[in-house]
Amino acid sequence: MDETLFTIIGYVVFNVYVVGILGLGILLEKKTRIDKTVCRKLTHVVFAFLWFICYFFFGCSIHWVLLNGIGAAALGVIILGGFMKSYEREDADKSYGIFYFGLSTFVVALVCYLLNLNGEANDLYLFTGIAYYCLALGDGVAPLVVRLFKNFNYKITETRSLVGSLSVFVVSFLSTLGFSLLFGMDLDVLFIFSVAALTCVAEFYGVKGMDNLFIEFSVYGYLLLYHFGLITPLFEIIVLITPFLAVAAIATRSLDVGGGISALVLFFALAFFGDVMPTVYTAVYFVIATVIAVITGRIYYSRKGAERKRHTRTGKQVMAVGIIPIALVVIGYFFDHAIFNVLFYLTVTEQFADSMASDIGRLSKGKNLNIIGFKPVEREISGGVSLLGTTVALFSSFLLPLIPFLFGILSLPQFIAVGVIAFIGVNLDSVLGSLLQALYVCKTCGELVESPTHCETGATLVKGFSIIGNTTVNLLTGVLTCGLGLLILLF
Repeated sequence: MDETLFTIIGYVVFNVYVVGILGLGILLEKKTRIDKTVCRKLTHVVFAFLWFICYFFFGCSIHWVLLNGIGAAALGVIILGGFMKSYEREDADKSYGIFYFGLSTFVVALVCYLLNLNGEANDLYLFTGIAYYCLALGDGVAPLVVRLFKNFNYKITETRSLVGSLSVFVVSFLSTLGFSLLFGMDLDVLFIFSVAALTCVAEFYGVKGMDNLFIEFSVYGYLLLYHFGLITPLFEIIVLITPFLAVAAIATRSLDVGGGISALVLFFALAFFGDVMPTVYTAVYFVIATVIAVITGRIYYSRKGAERKRHTRTGKQVMAVGIIPIALVVIGYFFDHAIFNVLFYLTVTEQFADSMASDIGRLSKGKNLNIIGFKPVEREISGGVSLLGTTVALFSSFLLPLIPFLFGILSLPQFIAVGVIAFIGVNLDSVLGSLLQALYVCKTCGELVESPTHCETGATLVKGFSIIGNTTVNLLTGVLTCGLGLLILLF
């Protein structure tokens, strides 16, 4: 058959298929009792076969990119114009998820086409199929499975459940395995499992349709790194365990959605640029800190006879404590100097010791004293210290560095230096909190608080600077601790 005619037929088949799917979805919603969510997800699933239509008619050609671009633009017009009310989410004014679906597919197609202009890397094209199927089937099947097993479902968040996340994982694993077998890609099993895990996490943190961007972008980006030989077995293992970390963070409410995404980005960067020990070191810190926070929180609020407060960290707070250690790992990756490795352990140790001192220290039965002037101060107010908290900080400053020391990564002088400087950093954090951090008094109840609002009203600044909160103090402490460590380790 003539190539031009074959391409024209491909355009016709592609567009007829798309219009038919959308039209069938609208018809199902209007003529049956099937609700909007099921209609959207069935559309998701049936859309999966579009990739094979493009594969058969166009391959990795400019026509494939143009069709996906036209499709994304058309979906944008349809959604913004309100022409598909049957697909609108009930929890949003506009359901942008379908548009995001088209947009992510177009961007991935464009990237693949530009990288594959010489036509030699067939894997780049096949990888788009894996990313597309992880999105179309993984995200599409999960809500349908949840409905089938609604009596055996455990909710992780208001919009995510254990059954749904497991469904995404299984379907993504089978999709990736299917592509590997069908096209002879010879992907190793660990890598296939890690692709499924990444899809699971991307779907887990994608809200209001954003999973249609997160899944395809993250999976295809991961596959590109694999193609260019940048994925190590360690990185695959880290990606594989991230769903468990995400569930733990959300279940304990230690991180909100933004905090979870920020933590994953930092953790991936650490696994990519770092070695085994920095990754293990951070994971041990996270596990111990989370467990201690949960246990001490229950004890503390049961003593007070009050409802337990959840200190959920936001993305900004996670970045404030994580950006310096990650920056040190990245710098060490490019410059290969041992001092950056030691400074990494130092900054993480300071954060660990500070976390332990705060969480365990609040169980002290004695009074908290302001580190400046040693006058009594209310608990959970920055700058306050206790004998128990200070003792825990000293112990913790030398506890975590034992791991790299026992494995011969830190020498004895380095181990001592890390412990001593980390302990100084914990106290420096209290000093900065006492001198600089904003402290307010509630206009309604008269309680001293660190937030500018309390009891649903504004609070009056009585100490410190309004622009400096706990997040800023943590960042300043990290910078100063790192600087102090650099001076001591160099001289």
